Amino acid sequence: MASNSTQISAATALVQLLTEHPELSEALSWTISRSEPALIGYVHDGGMPVLAECARILGGSVRASDKTYQRGSQVVRQHVLSSLWRDVPVQVLLSLPVAVEAVAA
Repeated sequence: MASNSTQISAATALVQLLTEHPELSEALSWTISRSEPALIGYVHDGGMPVLAECARILGGSVRASDKTYQRGSQVVRQHVLSSLWRDVPVQVLLSLPVAVEAVAA
């Protein structure tokens, strides 16, 4: 489990991020990792344009997972932006439906 001071540094980084970029609180939910000093954002509205905006602000790189999973009746793939903000690791996660022809390939 992360120490109190590392979680405080992650919390401080999150406050600074949302103060400087309040638009990142509109389409995302944020958590602080319990096991390491890291921020995790979940895109819940806006799809890939929101993930691209996060990449513009935070830097880093977006990668699509090699694996897919079932969510209800849809097959989805997770896309992950990995970056650093104020020396705190950040991951922003977005799950998108996989095209039927991509699943069959």
